[in-house]
Amino acid sequence: MKDPLPRVLGELRERLTSLYGDRLVRLVLYGSAARGDYDPQGSDIDVLVVLKGPVDGGEEIDRTSFIVADLSLEHDVVIACVFMDQERFLHRQGPFLRNVRREGIRL
Repeated sequence: MKDPLPRVLGELRERLTSLYGDRLVRLVLYGSAARGDYDPQGSDIDVLVVLKGPVDGGEEIDRTSFIVADLSLEHDVVIACVFMDQERFLHRQGPFLRNVRREGIRL
């Protein structure tokens, strides 16, 4: 079975770019897919979505749920998006962000 990861990530980027336009600053793949130990049968696809302006994670999950659900069902994968504002991404130093910066791949 062919690895769905490249196609899923390309489609996710296209759809989020359509939804957010200039507000979308960057997408960063992290976790097992970024480390190279992704298993299409058991791993989720972790993506950090960095946006301009204030970000309410719950609102962004609601706003993107149809995109994530459609792609997940179409490709039989689990996509997990975390949303963050640009200022926090650039200036905070918590363990999550240190990990994303160390292993993340910009999409």
